[in-house]
Amino acid sequence: MKKLFLLLALIPVMQLAYGQGSVGQYPALDINKNNSWDPILQQNAAVIEGDTIGDLRFQGFVLDGYYHPAAKIRTYVSGPVGNNTVPGNLIFMTGTPWPVMRMTVAHEGNVGVNTFDPSELFTVSDETPVVRWEKNGLNAMDYELYGGPDGGLFFRGGADDHGPGLTDYMVLTAIGRLGLGTNTPDQLLTISDESPVFRLESDAADDYEIYNDSGNLLFRGGADDTGPGLTDHMVLTGEGSLGLGTTDPQRLLTVSNADRPAFLFERGSDYMELAVGDEGHLYFQGGTDASVDLDTLMVLKPEGKLAIGTIETPDDAGGIDISAYTLYAAGGVLTEEVRVRTGWADFVFAPEYPLRDLKEVEAHIQQHGRLPEMPSTAQVEAQGLELGHNAVDQQVKIEELFLYVIQLNKDLQALQLENAQLKAEVERLKERE
Repeated sequence: MKKLFLLLALIPVMQLAYGQGSVGQYPALDINKNNSWDPILQQNAAVIEGDTIGDLRFQGFVLDGYYHPAAKIRTYVSGPVGNNTVPGNLIFMTGTPWPVMRMTVAHEGNVGVNTFDPSELFTVSDETPVVRWEKNGLNAMDYELYGGPDGGLFFRGGADDHGPGLTDYMVLTAIGRLGLGTNTPDQLLTISDESPVFRLESDAADDYEIYNDSGNLLFRGGADDTGPGLTDHMVLTGEGSLGLGTTDPQRLLTVSNADRPAFLFERGSDYMELAVGDEGHLYFQGGTDASVDLDTLMVLKPEGKLAIGTIETPDDAGGIDISAYTLYAAGGVLTEEVRVRTGWADFVFAPEYPLRDLKEVEAHIQQHGRLPEMPSTAQVEAQGLELGHNAVDQQVKIEELFLYVIQLNKDLQALQLENAQLKAEVERLKERE
């Protein structure tokens, strides 16, 4: 009775299609769709969209006495039928108790896994679609690319495991954010780890890394190494301070090096450089060849002394203490104006001012070869001139000179008056004769 039921069940299938084998150089097995006979046209009707062309079934005989399919390959008409074209999709099915669709090869060439209608060249569709790379062997790593329930595309991996047993390494979210080491990137690109690292590596040159260390962004590099084996060259702290040659910048910008940290400014064949010397002096240097030591043009010392055209800032000049001076220039200073704040010589015109007698002045000149209170040639050569004091001393002599001239004018007027009186007396004497 069971065998009769199976035979009756196969009759509709046998009416729909038949298989035809061929032999020869290229043997083939054709499965032809055989539509119902049209008695009016006296011919078979053409297949239409949706018709199943046929199944290639792989069956096994089981204990209930029947053959049951373990897998099937089916093709069906997947588009409008033309005069000489039959578009068809190819479906691969497995599963129990009856095989279900696992993969589709569409008539336009798109391949779909778990979908009848692959919209792209390769489409994977499932509640959590996964593409897996697996390798057997000791300490071999497995990797999976999968679509998460929130729409993110994840890349995960690990040793000899699958699914949640692997570690998520990377995600591309539905809004276009890429996360490395995190499933929730807050920015367009987010790298997250105990010490996140972005690495630039070259087989024939130095390696470089950008990494986050306790909130500070560091840039390190070196020859063919990684991590602590490289040297930290630059840091941007969480407070916004930038350090070059140091990981502990004390200012907004700190440049530090054991040799001579420098800023080099280049324009054509001319170079200007700022450099800190071993003694802590800031040098302004220039020249036309940056491959050698440039000429020192100016130096600023930590105590605030500035030397132009020289690196010397002496504390003594001919026995005079000049340690309080802050500007030293060699080769001359040309300027449109110099303003000196100092005292002045108005006190010379005070009634109590002790104006020297001209004979005393004459004696001093004859003895010393200079005016009183004025420096000698030797003093000026050894000590230089203090412009403010020298201007006051010269003003004193000018005002003293005016006092002498005023006194001489008074004496002259007295002599002129006396001379006029004498002339008048002489005239009277002549008249009496």
